[in-house]
Amino acid sequence: MDAAAYGRLRWRCRRGMKELDVMLMRWLERRWPDADHSSRSEFEWLLEQPDPDLADWLLGGNRPPGQARASLVDEIVRIPP
Repeated sequence: MDAAAYGRLRWRCRRGMKELDVMLMRWLERRWPDADHSSRSEFEWLLEQPDPDLADWLLGGNRPPGQARASLVDEIVRIPP
């Protein structure tokens, strides 16, 4: 992935809530470089979702539909500061 595409992903991680920004950026910075195509696709899908849904999944303890998406949310939530 080129720098411009990575920069666009970073921009998409910026949400309306600082908590979401931090959690999404951690995954992007720490996991994206080694993530497989499927995980990257699921992360991009996640970035397309509305902030209230993201907050519900990442902060509220609920999970999105689908095992792969739920697993990604679990991974994002578990990344230490």
